[in-house]
Amino acid sequence: MGILGRMSQVIKSNLNSLIDKAEDPEKMIEHTIDEMGSEIKKARKEVISTVAAEKGMAKKRDEHLAEAQSWEDKAMLALKANDEELAREALRRKGKSKAEADRVEEARRGQDAYAMELKSALEQLENKVEDLKLRKQTIASQVRQARTAPERAGGSASRFGSKSLEDLDRMSTKIEAFEAEAEAQAAIEDPKRPDLDRRFAELEKETGVDDELAALKKKLGG
Repeated sequence: MGILGRMSQVIKSNLNSLIDKAEDPEKMIEHTIDEMGSEIKKARKEVISTVAAEKGMAKKRDEHLAEAQSWEDKAMLALKANDEELAREALRRKGKSKAEADRVEEARRGQDAYAMELKSALEQLENKVEDLKLRKQTIASQVRQARTAPERAGGSASRFGSKSLEDLDRMSTKIEAFEAEAEAQAAIEDPKRPDLDRRFAELEKETGVDDELAALKKKLGG
């Protein structure tokens, strides 16, 4: 379970305890604040780690792109020396470097998207913790009233008796849904896809090399 899943679990566990009439509302709210504060500290560290990893990936991508350009320059040198086979090999290696750059960039984008979602969830949780701190006595009174409130015509009293807690519950559901979506996306990846991609890439590789070689020859001749 990731940091977002743990956050959601902490929130839901404490909210469920607040519904239990055996629990003291003030103590449970204070406990909720403490546990959420602990998870927020962990989340801050993960944001820093995620952003650092994204920057590292960007640097690696740029290194692969620079390497691809270097192999293209070497291919041009080989053509100038009338060594077409050496030029082909240089272009093959350029293709490998470019493919690696694309792979790293795809991973970087995923890391960046996760960092943005984590930052957003973190900001919302920090705001809610501050709200709980400022209004915990009022919220505790609302919870007590909700526990004893009779069912109203056409419906029942609010589950928690407080809009702040209802908002917190909805937020935990959203956080849970985001993590579930990320896990589902990973689970539905076709296990045969990488092999198929590799085989098609091999078929396309030589055509790509031929096209690049022709383009370099035209550039050299022009």
